[in-house]
Amino acid sequence: MEFVNELKKLSDQVGQRKQYITNEEATKQSLIIPFLNALGYDVFNPYEVEPEYGADFGSKKGEKVDYAIKKDGIPIIFIEAKSIHEKLDNHNGQLYRYFNSNPNVKFSILTNGDYFHFYTDLDQDNIMDKTPFFSFRLSTISNVEIETLQRFTKDNFENERLVEYAQELVYMTNINITLKELFKNPSDEFLRFLIKDFTNTRITNNVLERFRPIIKKAINQTMLGIISDGLFKEEKVTEIFQQEIATKEAAVTNENLVVEDIEDELEEDNINPNIITTVEELRSFDIVREILLKADRDVSEIRYKDTVRYFGILNKVSTRWFIRINYDAKIPHFNLRIDSETCKSILQNCNPDVPSKKEGLSRIYFEKPEDIYQYEALIVASFDSVF
Repeated sequence: MEFVNELKKLSDQVGQRKQYITNEEATKQSLIIPFLNALGYDVFNPYEVEPEYGADFGSKKGEKVDYAIKKDGIPIIFIEAKSIHEKLDNHNGQLYRYFNSNPNVKFSILTNGDYFHFYTDLDQDNIMDKTPFFSFRLSTISNVEIETLQRFTKDNFENERLVEYAQELVYMTNINITLKELFKNPSDEFLRFLIKDFTNTRITNNVLERFRPIIKKAINQTMLGIISDGLFKEEKVTEIFQQEIATKEAAVTNENLVVEDIEDELEEDNINPNIITTVEELRSFDIVREILLKADRDVSEIRYKDTVRYFGILNKVSTRWFIRINYDAKIPHFNLRIDSETCKSILQNCNPDVPSKKEGLSRIYFEKPEDIYQYEALIVASFDSVF
């Protein structure tokens, strides 16, 4: 925690000191030396941090790198410093020569006291890569970047493991870029990969375009869930934040129900002649609307959807269904979005079954549409659970 605090403090100081820094030497004294000190290195001990370290390479004589960080007196990191007012774009060539001059050095840093670029030799042994494997800006440093920097502290530095970690960072960076683009603009191949497990129905271009926005929303909700799970493990979030998470997740409720909904959407794209909406189903729809009106609920966007497995009644969109009725089963029944225990607490003489998770949270058996009136309170509660 002390390391984190030191870097956060130094991060604030970048902005405070920048206007007073006029050259490279002032940058070293005001920002770079304090940074090395935060990493745990003794900047006043040349056995550990040697300034102006000789780094002759080939015919180039008298070459000196600004700092060599040492372990047991042997250089392990070279640092080339520039003024905070200089851009680093055209200065890695000099560091490139320094790095190649010493096979013991596996890491080099190019910095102007605010921006830091970390290099190693992943592409070719003992030849510094042209692209840094890790970069950050000290004035806006994040907790994730601080976590990476902890591996470069005096106490944690291990050459071989750090080279492996550098390779992981490169892979992760490239994968992150690919995933961000894929999630932002899902390719047709990615859409097909996701949809193919839901149904055996032929996936046409029309189906892809129909489900492109659905899958984008599903990706956003999944990422939200991952983030919120991490936050709940780390700290107790406020009631307001919990409500925001609940609101975002309410549109889906659980993964199995969403899979069922997407399968139904695919069926709608391929008209099934076996789907016939019966008089009993339409009567049931009218009864459910009547129950909700009686309970002062808004029914302006209530509609039904008939599939080969059930007759569903929903609020505006498929993911917000609240009752699914099946007259084709041996015993007619309907499924709700409230669990069996909730049903029992609302209606004491109720004894619901528990269906599979894909079908709902509770199941009520009945004989004819008019029997639905007996379960008014349960239907209203199920409607409220998705509203």
